[in-house]
Amino acid sequence: MTTAAPPSSPDLGRLRDGLIARLMLFRARVRKHLVLEGIARWLGEAVAVVLVSFILDRLLRLSLPTRLIFLVMGTVFLLVEAWRFIVVPIRLEMSLIGVAGAIDRAGTDKIQGTLAARVASVLELPELLKTSSAPSAAMVRTAVLRCHQALDGVRLEDHLNDKRRQITVYSVALLLLLPMLWGGYNHRATGLWFRRYFLASNDPWPQKTYLLVVGAEKGRMVVPKAEPFVLRVGIKEGSVSPETITLRYREGRGSRMTVAMTRFGSGDFRYDFPPLGLNAEVELTGNDDVQSLDIEPVERPKIVELLLVSQHPTEEKSTSHRFAGQDSDLSFLAKTRLELRFTANVPIREARLKSNVPVPAANHLKQVDDHTFTLAWIQESPVQLQIELVGKGANLLSLPTPVAVGLKVDLPPRVGLTYSGVRQRITPSAHIPLAIQARDDYGIAKLDLITKSEILAAESTATTGPATRPIAETATRTLAGPIHPATDLELQQPYILEVRALKLPAGSVLSVSAAATDDCYLGLQTSTSRIVTFRIVPPEELFREILLRQQGDRAKFRRQIEDAQKIRDALLTVTTPEAAAVLARQHRQIQREVARVGISLAESVTEMKNNALGGPEAWDLMDKNVLQPLKKLNDDAMTRQKDALDALRGDDLSKITEVTARQDQIVTKMQEILKQMSQWDSFVDVLNQLNEIIKLETNVKQSTEQIKKKQTEGVFD
Repeated sequence: MTTAAPPSSPDLGRLRDGLIARLMLFRARVRKHLVLEGIARWLGEAVAVVLVSFILDRLLRLSLPTRLIFLVMGTVFLLVEAWRFIVVPIRLEMSLIGVAGAIDRAGTDKIQGTLAARVASVLELPELLKTSSAPSAAMVRTAVLRCHQALDGVRLEDHLNDKRRQITVYSVALLLLLPMLWGGYNHRATGLWFRRYFLASNDPWPQKTYLLVVGAEKGRMVVPKAEPFVLRVGIKEGSVSPETITLRYREGRGSRMTVAMTRFGSGDFRYDFPPLGLNAEVELTGNDDVQSLDIEPVERPKIVELLLVSQHPTEEKSTSHRFAGQDSDLSFLAKTRLELRFTANVPIREARLKSNVPVPAANHLKQVDDHTFTLAWIQESPVQLQIELVGKGANLLSLPTPVAVGLKVDLPPRVGLTYSGVRQRITPSAHIPLAIQARDDYGIAKLDLITKSEILAAESTATTGPATRPIAETATRTLAGPIHPATDLELQQPYILEVRALKLPAGSVLSVSAAATDDCYLGLQTSTSRIVTFRIVPPEELFREILLRQQGDRAKFRRQIEDAQKIRDALLTVTTPEAAAVLARQHRQIQREVARVGISLAESVTEMKNNALGGPEAWDLMDKNVLQPLKKLNDDAMTRQKDALDALRGDDLSKITEVTARQDQIVTKMQEILKQMSQWDSFVDVLNQLNEIIKLETNVKQSTEQIKKKQTEGVFD
């Protein structure tokens, strides 16, 4: 049977709602406590992260990449911690019974039972009455009322730790106040830390020593590749110089090297780096400063090709010359247009030019592309250049490249004149064999023969009577040319000068020279040879001189016959090799003298022929009876006798007899030749007498004809 509730009994729903309100208020206060503690913890971690970053950067002077990595890591860490300690508590779903259970876990209810069970009874038992299998209402009501009465005596606020909350509040205030005070007190360090981490600044921390790397810019240094170099480190003005500087470097992916730099003075440290082929990471440590830089080896600029293009105004096409800059044969004529083209191995920003002559403004140095430059000029004088290249990327300066271009001078021709067969005294009927040789470095254009004759002409004066004065006449004969363009570098021109055609009387002087002209672009150049002078003498006078020379040769030949006879007599008493050697030397001397006599006689015959002296009969007689036998004697018997005397030892009677017999033959032959010389001399005397008779008859005939002509003219007059 169901018992109805008394009308004065409280409503279970109202009791339930009141408890829920109390628990929700408590839950909100619990959430605030959790969030406040999370904020305090997060602020502590944030302050710790900031402090650690400050200390590490201050002590280690972290690089920008390292600072950025640390900043990202710290930010991620703080975001995760903020989620854990702030966001998660805010979003935490706490049931009312769970809140009561948390209170139970913190401490047991002092009245009866546990707090969570009573809260559950008040909140959940009234809901059971609404189900189909509801329990007894009186029992539910009684249980709810008892639990509610027990809960009314419980102060939920007493279960919150107010002291902990106050500590948390003070901690939050302290964590906010301390960084603000520190930042205000040391605002420079704080601002520098902020700029280095959040503005990516590379401003250094204050320190005693500031290292300066000579040649480095923005942590990068460019050096020549595969060349040793000196790394120099100084200090900033006003900073403290360290006693030592430690250098650590690594080339490419190789092992790291640690060395001590050499101290040359206060603030002057150096290290001789070996040649580098790959990029190197370098770290310098001195006192409280640490510097890091990258060394990048690059190719030093250099000229890999030199091309010189030349074209002279007389040339139709240009010529290219590849050379090394100091080739000695690269010389060019004046007015030659030259263009120097040089190519570098790397891109070039600037080419510097030093020259011993000013370069015309219109033909200055021109850059064709990143690697190629050209320079054009007109060759007027020797040019000596020095070319320096500045690389585009690294600004490395190349080693000076010398370029020498010489000036080739078109020299005047060189001409020589020689004559043969005559001497400087000739007859009016002579012909002179001349040989003219001309040379030029670019070509002979013209070759001339110049003759100048001086004839003594009679003149009369009022005081001194008849006198003579020279009458000069010059004639030029062109033997070769003019040739254009001149290509022959050498000309050899034989020429027979016929004196008879000049009609020069005895007593005249004939001067002969040769002139050669080249085809020089700047103007023709002419050179003359030495002047050869001949004096015209009467034929009989020259003939007499030649005969006197021949008589002298005949006397020399006669002495050689006597010496040959002495050798023949001495051969009969030769008994030792020493005596035979003495005779051999005497024989060689006789042979040389006989040869000279033959040459002198041959030259005299040639002189007679060229001066029209004697006649063919006399010339043939001398050649047949004297010159040919002399040559045969010298080449045959005397040569065999020389060899026999050289081999003679004096102990072989048969050889001595053979040599003695041959010497008799030589003496006999020489005597015959001497006799022929005398006969030729007599023949020439007879011939000269006949010529004189013929000449007298001719003169008489001419005189008679002239007298007859005058008489005839007188009759008609």
